[in-house]
Amino acid sequence: MNIAYKQYLSIVSFLEGVIVPNRFVFRQVDYRDIPLFLENGELRAHNHHTPQKCYQTSYPNLVDRRGTNMFRMPCGGVVNDYVAFYFSPFTSFSCSINRGGVEVISPNAEPLGRSNFEDRAFFVYSVPLLTSAGLQCCFSDCSLTSNAPLPSVIQDTNSIEDHIHWDLFDEYPMTAKIDEIGYEGVCKFFGFKDTPPRYQLRKQRRMAEFLVRTSVPVELASCIVTPSSGKKEQVQSAMDASDWDISVYSKPECFVR
Repeated sequence: MNIAYKQYLSIVSFLEGVIVPNRFVFRQVDYRDIPLFLENGELRAHNHHTPQKCYQTSYPNLVDRRGTNMFRMPCGGVVNDYVAFYFSPFTSFSCSINRGGVEVISPNAEPLGRSNFEDRAFFVYSVPLLTSAGLQCCFSDCSLTSNAPLPSVIQDTNSIEDHIHWDLFDEYPMTAKIDEIGYEGVCKFFGFKDTPPRYQLRKQRRMAEFLVRTSVPVELASCIVTPSSGKKEQVQSAMDASDWDISVYSKPECFVR
């Protein structure tokens, strides 16, 4: 168990007797980039002054849009100045990546074919730990990829329970539970439906984002999850060769297929 996660447990212990949901956020990455993140000691934003050359699995038009002033960021800058997380591992974008819907581009800008869930991993962070670490944080109530609906971006992270549509996350059937860190999982359904009306914006609201300005230290991570035991062994080997001691788990149920 890493030191940062022990600090998180201390925060939870301090709040004993107060009902505070265990909220976690997820950053999906290509497992081949994890040694770079461990070497740098941080996950960096797209616009970082020393960007990380990573395997890219994103839609260029959306990356470009996140570099504009379409969204008002309460901490300044544009979305690409932030490291972005989702509030669960199950989103429509994760589904698209895991099902081969995105082309993978190498760090040297070479096309490598379609994406594959076996190449994916999640850095998982606790929201209380991130918000207590002196980082510039904010969050949105839906996806920051379009203005329909227009997202609200909020700096007061104490109001996350009031602005995120948790009813769409916390209903049954649940999946992706991570017992080791206290993550209770998420509803396995995340797409659009005509009825009931509250599902008409479910796709966008399930892609609400937690954003950290510039970079996020890896030492604050609660864990890394992989889609198979084989990938866990590869990531664990990289962890053992690094300066960090972040728990690595095989959690295939965290990867929508």
